[in-house]
Amino acid sequence: MYLDFHWVRYLEVRKGYKIFIGYFFVTLEVRLLSNQQLLKTFNMKYLISVFVIFFSISVTGQSLSLTKVIDSIIAEVDSNGPGVAIGIVKEGTLISSKFKGMSNLDYNIPIDASTNFRLSSSSKQFTAACVILLIEKGQLRMEDPLSKFFPEFSKDLGNVTVAQLLNHTSGIRDYMSLLTLKGSHTMDFFNNFIGTDNDLMELIKKQHSLSFQPDSRHDYSNTNYWLLGRLVQRITEKSLGTYAKENLFEPLGMKNTFFIEHTGRVIPQRASGYISECPDCERMEYIYQSTTVGDGGVVSNINDLIKWENEFHDPKVFSLSFWNLMVRRGELSNGKKIEYASGLIIGELEGQEMVSHSGQNPGFSSDLIRFPDSNLSIIALANQNWYDIRSYAISVAKSILNPENPRSKSTVKKEPITLSTEELSRFCGEFHFLETNEYRSIQLQDQQLVYVRTNGPSSGLIPISNSTLTFEDRPNVTLHFNFKSGDKKSILLKDGTIRMNADSYQKKSIAAEELMEYSSTYANDELENRVSLEIENERLMFPIFGQKFPVESLTKDKFLAMGMFTLKFKRNQKGSIVGFHLDAPRAKNIEFKKIN
Repeated sequence: MYLDFHWVRYLEVRKGYKIFIGYFFVTLEVRLLSNQQLLKTFNMKYLISVFVIFFSISVTGQSLSLTKVIDSIIAEVDSNGPGVAIGIVKEGTLISSKFKGMSNLDYNIPIDASTNFRLSSSSKQFTAACVILLIEKGQLRMEDPLSKFFPEFSKDLGNVTVAQLLNHTSGIRDYMSLLTLKGSHTMDFFNNFIGTDNDLMELIKKQHSLSFQPDSRHDYSNTNYWLLGRLVQRITEKSLGTYAKENLFEPLGMKNTFFIEHTGRVIPQRASGYISECPDCERMEYIYQSTTVGDGGVVSNINDLIKWENEFHDPKVFSLSFWNLMVRRGELSNGKKIEYASGLIIGELEGQEMVSHSGQNPGFSSDLIRFPDSNLSIIALANQNWYDIRSYAISVAKSILNPENPRSKSTVKKEPITLSTEELSRFCGEFHFLETNEYRSIQLQDQQLVYVRTNGPSSGLIPISNSTLTFEDRPNVTLHFNFKSGDKKSILLKDGTIRMNADSYQKKSIAAEELMEYSSTYANDELENRVSLEIENERLMFPIFGQKFPVESLTKDKFLAMGMFTLKFKRNQKGSIVGFHLDAPRAKNIEFKKIN
C-alpha cells in the first residue's frame, strides 16, 4: 500500500496577474511493494513535487515583476478611457499580461484578453502569409509580374513582381496620397479620403508611371499590400478574408481573427476606436472604418495572437520553408539588403534579432514584436492613437532582454535642462526629413521651443542636453542635433527602433511679380485632375481639400505646400515653364503638364 501523489497545476488570470496555484490530491492504491521500492517511489515523487512548487513560485515571481514593469511603462494610460492590452509570450506561454482602460466608453466595458482590436498595418504579415502559402503550393512565384494576373495594368505597373510588392520596392504609389490629391466623394472628419475596392482599382489602372524604378529603393506603400490581397482573390477565386480564414486562421485555431471585408459585420467583443486632438482632449469615437483589406483590415485579440506567435517560434502548422520566406529580407538592384521582408521588419534590439511590424490608423494602434533567439514575443494593442504602443512594446522588451541595464528601463526619466535664449536659438530652423519628404520648422516662441507641422498640430520641445530635444507630448521621441558650420545643421529623430534624418535648409523669398510665371492651370491624366495655381495676397496658392494653401519657395522652381507636397517645376529649352513634378508622402514623380 502507498500514497500516490498526483501534481496538478492550475493557471488563473486575475486583474492582469498570472497566478500558478498548485495542489495535489491523494489516491489510495493497494500494491505489493518492497520497502525499498516504496522509499524510491516516495522520494522521486516528493522531489518532483518540490521542483514543481519551486518552478511555480519562480514563474509567479517573474510574472509579478513584469506586471510592475508594465504598470510603470503604461502609467499614462487612463483606466477610465480607451486603453491598451499587452501580452508577453515566452516559450509558448503567456507569462504576463496587462489590460488597462475601456474597450467601449459608452458602456464602460473593460479591455481583456479576448477584446478584439483592429491591427491596422500589422495585418500586412497575414496578407504576406497568404501569398507565401500560394507560392508553397506552386500557384504563384516571387518572380511573377503583375501583368500575368492584371493584364489591364500599364506596362510599368505590369512589370512589377510579387517580391517587389512584398518588400515595398515596387515604386507603386500609395493610394492614400493619390486619393488625397485626386479628391473623393467620401471623406472622414480628418479630411482623409475613403475609397472602396472599386475606387482603388480604377485609380491604379490609370497609373502609367511609378515613383521610382523598381528595386532602386525601398518606399513603403499601402498599395503594394492591397494589390497582394487582390492577387490572392484572382488566383483562388476567393476573397482574401475567406482564403485567410480557411488556410491561415482556422488551422492555427485563431477563431476570433479575420479580415473585415464588409461594413456592419458583427464582431463579438470588438473594441471601439477613439481619437482626440491631444492626450487629454475630449475623445471621439472614430466610426469611419475602411473595408479595403490587404494593407490592413485584420481584427484580433491577445488570446488569438499568442497562437500566431507560438507558430512563429515553434512551427507546427506551417513549414520551415514558409517561415524562411516570410523573414527573407528584400534586396535592391545594387545588392543592398533592406530591413523589410514579407510583412515583417527585421531589425535588432539589445543585441538580438527583432522581427516586428507595427500598425496605426485612426482609433487603433498595434505592435507585434518577437525575438527568435529568446523565444520571446511582445503583443501590444490599443484603441486610441495617442498611446505610444511602439514605445510600450520596446520598453517591455528591453526590460526582459537586459534587466540589469538601467538605460533599457522606461522608468528612467529624461530630466530637462535650462538653456539660455542664445542656446535655444541654435535649434531653430527649417528642416527636410529625407525619408518621408516632409518639411518641419523648429521655432522659439516665448522661450519655448516648438516643433511646427504645417499639416497638423504643433508640439512643445524640451531640451535634455545641449544637442538633444524631446517632445513634450511624446517623451520617448528624441531629436539629436549635429551643429555644422554656419547655419547648417542636421537632425536624427529616434522613436524606438525608428530612425529618420533631416537636413536644414534656407527658405527663399520670391517677389510677387516673379510668382506670376508659375500661376497657371496644370493637369495630370493619371488622377484625372486639374490644379490651378493662383496668386492671392501676393502669394502662390495650392488647392487641396477644397481649400487653398500658400506655397513656400525652397529654391528656384521648387516649392512646398502644407509641409509635405513638393512642386518641382520643369522648363523647356526656351526657359518657359511646361509643368511640374509633384512629390507627396509615399507617392512621388507625379507629372502635371501646363495647359496653354
